[in-house]
Amino acid sequence: MIFGQKMKDTEAIEKQREQLWSDYQIYNKVEDSEKLNRYLTLKERVESIPFTQKKKEIEDLKFRKSPEEKVLKQYEKLRKNKKLERYFSFTSSPDFKRYFEIQEQGTMPELKKLEHYVKKGSYKQEKHLFKKATKAGGNNERWEDTEGYAIKERYENLKLSPDVQFFKRTSKSGLYKNYLKVKGSSLLNSYEDLTEEINSEAFKERVAYLKDDKRYEKTEDFLLLQEYEALDADPEIQLYIRYNDTDEFSFFREWSQTMEEQFDKIDQSVWDFIPPISRKGPGKIFSIKNQLHYANDLDNFDTENSLLTLETKKEDCDGLYWDENFGFIPRKFHYVSGILQSSKGFAQQYGKFQVKLKASRVKDVVSTISLVNEDEDICIRLFSGNGNVRKGGLMITDKESRKLDCVKLKYKKRGYIIISLSWTPDKMEWTVNERAMGSISRNIPHVPLQLRIESEVIKDTTNLPHRLDIDWIKCYRKN
Repeated sequence: MIFGQKMKDTEAIEKQREQLWSDYQIYNKVEDSEKLNRYLTLKERVESIPFTQKKKEIEDLKFRKSPEEKVLKQYEKLRKNKKLERYFSFTSSPDFKRYFEIQEQGTMPELKKLEHYVKKGSYKQEKHLFKKATKAGGNNERWEDTEGYAIKERYENLKLSPDVQFFKRTSKSGLYKNYLKVKGSSLLNSYEDLTEEINSEAFKERVAYLKDDKRYEKTEDFLLLQEYEALDADPEIQLYIRYNDTDEFSFFREWSQTMEEQFDKIDQSVWDFIPPISRKGPGKIFSIKNQLHYANDLDNFDTENSLLTLETKKEDCDGLYWDENFGFIPRKFHYVSGILQSSKGFAQQYGKFQVKLKASRVKDVVSTISLVNEDEDICIRLFSGNGNVRKGGLMITDKESRKLDCVKLKYKKRGYIIISLSWTPDKMEWTVNERAMGSISRNIPHVPLQLRIESEVIKDTTNLPHRLDIDWIKCYRKN
């Protein structure tokens, strides 16, 4: 017994047990479920180093200072380059188109050819010989009618034409000179390479990906992580995790319930109001020495609100009494009570036996809940109450002697309490509201015993009626 320890509240114990049993049912359901298998599979994956590293890598990606940002900055710098600006300004202008159209028409080569003829070719000589022949009277033609003159006129007219003037002016312009310098240069090649790169779908997708703050949410891993987090927050999964690797359910795993009596009614396939020893004898209940009451069948039992109540009260009654000299004789009794014994449907050897009860503290009225054999020479008292004295114990009776061992059930609590007896081949231990009260290790019975409920009047009293209230009885056997 742990001295100084506060006794647990009965309702709290029941609530805790009910909750634990409910949790155990859920735990068992989850333990073999696909939901748990999926959760554990996802847990292993999302907590793995590769998964977490990949998540961090994706979330840590930034557009700023990325290679893509560097490429775009290089491109913007080249785009603003003055030479390139003038180059593209010229190549995109109507003048650029006109200039090369003139060039493609062959106007300038023709002009050059005519100029060579006029200035450096045979034009002057032809003109001199023509005039000389005219003076000598050997030529009646005019110079203006000659081919040489026509070529000269073609040259002069072409030289002064708008296209030639435009072409010459453009060829001398700064825009054209810049064009010639930039065309085919490494500067232009770099710009064109960068332009091609940044306009590629792959580059655009990469930039969009880097600028997307929710890029991880669009991955398959994120969907798996969401599924895992939903399962991790699932109340049933949480319950399983909370209890897994604990011994909270050890009682349910180690013990099987053999009986649960909630007393919605008195089940007469289990309970008998005439003990076996009475049925073997006179066939009806009888009282013995030191008993001033008579147990009149079921009259003093009630099961209202699923609560078994045995009321012992002062009332005249005719009954049967065992006299050591005369045997069974009729007698007038002034007190009535009752007996119930599970002789019809329950007996057990070893196990746990629990009862939730409340008993009036009336002196000289003894209420007992026991485990007995049919001959009543073996009796284990789960509970015995007489006034303020509460006991458990073992009583072995034979022809020559009676062996009695008691365990004091010390508690001050009023109202309902839970008495528990643990019976093994080596020991019997009693607890009240899970607080250890004592044990017995000698003369341990090794036979199945029946449950017995009764109240006895052992001395005259006026402090009646007396009530023994039993909410439930539960019995278990070790697996």
